[in-house]
Amino acid sequence: MSKRLTRNTLRDVVDRIDVDDRRHGDDDAVTVLWNVADPENRPNGMTWSPESRTLTYDLWNAQRDALEAIRSDADITGFLAGYGSGKTIFGARWLIRQALEYDGSRFLGMGIDFTKARDTTFRVLFEQLPGERTSIVTSSYNGPETSPVVADYNRQNHRLTFINDSVVKLGSADKWNRYAGDSYGAVWLDEPSHYGEDLHDLLEMVGSRLRGVTGPKAQLWTLTGNGYNAAFEILERQEDSDGERIGLNIETIRASTLTNPYLDQGEKERFERQYGETSREEQALHGGFAAAQGLVYSNFSRDTHVIPHADAIDRVQNEWRIYGYDAGWNDPRVLLEVGRTDYDQLVALDEFYQSESHVSDAVKWLKRNDKPRGTIHCEHAPADIEKLDAAGYRTEKADKSIDAGIDEVRNRLERDDSDRPGLLVSENCGHLIQEFLGYKEEHVGTSQAVDHCLDSCRYLCMGDSKPERKGGGVVIEWGSNSITGIGRSRYR
Repeated sequence: MSKRLTRNTLRDVVDRIDVDDRRHGDDDAVTVLWNVADPENRPNGMTWSPESRTLTYDLWNAQRDALEAIRSDADITGFLAGYGSGKTIFGARWLIRQALEYDGSRFLGMGIDFTKARDTTFRVLFEQLPGERTSIVTSSYNGPETSPVVADYNRQNHRLTFINDSVVKLGSADKWNRYAGDSYGAVWLDEPSHYGEDLHDLLEMVGSRLRGVTGPKAQLWTLTGNGYNAAFEILERQEDSDGERIGLNIETIRASTLTNPYLDQGEKERFERQYGETSREEQALHGGFAAAQGLVYSNFSRDTHVIPHADAIDRVQNEWRIYGYDAGWNDPRVLLEVGRTDYDQLVALDEFYQSESHVSDAVKWLKRNDKPRGTIHCEHAPADIEKLDAAGYRTEKADKSIDAGIDEVRNRLERDDSDRPGLLVSENCGHLIQEFLGYKEEHVGTSQAVDHCLDSCRYLCMGDSKPERKGGGVVIEWGSNSITGIGRSRYR
């Protein structure tokens, strides 16, 4: 995007555009203006004038930067902000502005799932409507309909209709494909960092539905970082689930909780006491991505375990390899290549990671890249094992014990008495790294788990830990000092 305007210049441009956008000659028309932040005089950050039918929203500095990005040529604007920074409020106000500006159009606002969206995203949206008690929805009271800018709220279909016939469809990411058949003028995603890997498919769907009706044809994402997950891949790496470059213009605006003028000093101090100088500070306060909390592999870190690819190649014994194989179809098929250092460290070197693929595609990857022969520890699929054997790679049925396997990987991540970690990962293994930094305890054994590479890693670590295993002429003795996995593994 072009060089950012100064704050004062931006303020002038925004206000001028808003005045030029006023409708004339229509007594029912509503004008929505953006104003400067003034928490002392307008603690709620919004005003409604019934006489002029003008709705005015205040923006503080970071929100204005996000508005500038949306009005540029950005296809996606990510407003990445700390807790209490006003990100959801900004998203709600922006969506209301679009609905009131483009008559008869359609828009989509989406939360994590219906329960969370109802209690946060939708509630905040209703609170930003002019009027009294607009956020209250009970069996006998339909708050949004009391707003002077709303014609109807269909709570069964989660459809908000404005007086200019524009419609905002309120959706949830857990059922994202139900919105694939409609067209939208703009889309707001609230907290997409919690949508999981479905965010990649949802993005593809949304991109194909921004047509057919009037609107800016833009997406606004309001979120707090939640680990190195799909949102990180899209906003920071600008890559899809296969690591391919996304052909969209993506702008990310960061906002710090501590600079939000609508939080009083006591609230800011409490946030800083709770999150300052902790591993969550960047994420919780300053709009950065950080490793998720409650991780299965909390002892994994980029600083300790991730190394440049050239360094990874230099460290391994040239021809010794071990592989972990996890079969999948809708889930990706994964083949993880691992070498060994002179200090008996395992080094993840490369990964085959492809959805809707056959074992023959993995075999082609091995041959095309001239991968050294070695034992492949396979998820049990007789036909796959037969094809891998035929390609010249010795195969063994993987030990799929989840608890024991997780402990084995955790042990490998620990350091030895010489301060060397037992497992290193090449920076080329992007999916494996992101799974390490995003796989949570609450997801173990559930459909929410994103652990395809980690399954492969678990299989090969379990296979390599067997007593008296030989590799490259070296007898490897590997084991744990504790069946609970708390003890430190030894390697030499």
